[in-house]
Amino acid sequence: MLERLDRAERLTVALTVVFTITLMLTVQTESAIVWVVWGTAMVLLSGTALVLMNRADSPTDEAAD
Repeated sequence: MLERLDRAERLTVALTVVFTITLMLTVQTESAIVWVVWGTAMVLLSGTALVLMNRADSPTDEAAD
């Protein structure tokens, strides 16, 4: 099934799996510090993925000229 997915779709599946697993672990800890660290890590991870995918798929500036 994964061989039919393109790079962006595979990244989305991976992020979803990481998000779900780490969320389950975070819920079990019941610590406010862990929640803050988890939230920060997820924002950084998803933001980095968005930036990388947008840079990889963007057309070159020379084509616009």
